[in-house]
Amino acid sequence: MRKDFLMARRRKPAAETRADILRAAEVRLRDTGPSSLRLDDIAADVGISRQAVLHHFGSREGVLRAVVEQAWGGLFQDLAGLADADLGPAGFVELVDDVARRKGNARLGAWLLLSGKGLPEAWFQGAASTLPDQLGGDADARDTAYATLLVGAALFGDAIFGVRLRQVLGMPDGEEAREDFRRWVAERLLSAARAKGD
Repeated sequence: MRKDFLMARRRKPAAETRADILRAAEVRLRDTGPSSLRLDDIAADVGISRQAVLHHFGSREGVLRAVVEQAWGGLFQDLAGLADADLGPAGFVELVDDVARRKGNARLGAWLLLSGKGLPEAWFQGAASTLPDQLGGDADARDTAYATLLVGAALFGDAIFGVRLRQVLGMPDGEEAREDFRRWVAERLLSAARAKGD
């Protein structure tokens, strides 16, 4: 038998093919959004058939859900790791912005939440349990919850519609403006933690 025929017949392990599909779908989602995601395009990117994509994920919605869950799972792993890092409020704000906006997870997460499929509650609980030390150490549960809500709502909201909102408010946009907003959020957190300590 010819070597090229044997190589063409060799298949990747299922886990590797699944990971390739998720990577290709994630790139397309970030570039074009969920409404224009097509299984044929993902299959072409990976070099497999449309049926192979369906075999691994069942449907287009299955691919979308798996991509978003993977991205959000990474977010909550990052947040859970905060207890072991000495980031402080500014570092925490930067981490959330990195995961939400720079990595594109805010838009993906919004799609999943608005689709009615939701996110596992355990992800939120696990991440929130690690935050008190990073948000003031002695903060009570209410302060920690409000600080988490403030940072999450502010930075995920900014990643999704901040550009438009700044336009409506007549504010400048761009990385410098976003950085200024993150700094402001971090200062509010630090100020609240100091006030609590006084």
